[in-house]
Amino acid sequence: MNPYLLFFLAFASSAAVPGPEIAALLSRSLSHGMRSSLPLAVGIISGKLVMLTTAVLGLAVLLHVLGPAFALLKWAGVGYLLWLGINKWRKAGKPLTTAEASLGKPSLEFGLGMAMTLSNPLALAFYMALLPNVIPLADIGPGSYLLLCGIIIATMLLITLGYGLLAEASRAVFRSPRAKANIDRGSGSIMLGVALLLASR
Repeated sequence: MNPYLLFFLAFASSAAVPGPEIAALLSRSLSHGMRSSLPLAVGIISGKLVMLTTAVLGLAVLLHVLGPAFALLKWAGVGYLLWLGINKWRKAGKPLTTAEASLGKPSLEFGLGMAMTLSNPLALAFYMALLPNVIPLADIGPGSYLLLCGIIIATMLLITLGYGLLAEASRAVFRSPRAKANIDRGSGSIMLGVALLLASR
């Protein structure tokens, strides 16, 4: 089997499994629509590209040295998610103000996506274990590296689109004020759950 196809299948099957990143994307899409989850998705994809680059360059040691900085990222993400979750519960069913509807601060959403990905120690282990068995690290040149980046970006865009469309369909079905309140509470609960998952890693 083609090694890049093998990498794609392994990465796609791992990335598509609902975890903290997918749960956060779903929650964001349920609350404010699919478009609102884009900064978060870009942050998650960027984090995965950083992890791939780190694995390719063999910088696992650097990650170990920078451990405290990554721990800070993790706890900042946990705090932000807790705040989002509690806020959704407090305002469940209430009409959005213009400021809330526009979401604002995409940099925070981007940072959250990066933090969730980079604070996961299993992510680097995945790349470090997969790559040598599929494509020897010594054989990865600029062209191979760009192809791997393209696979990650395309796969994550498809996964984000799939889950986003699922959330959009749910929003279209539940339009009454009571249903909105339930969606808000569900979205808030997902955010709180993601915060607990992150904290436990």
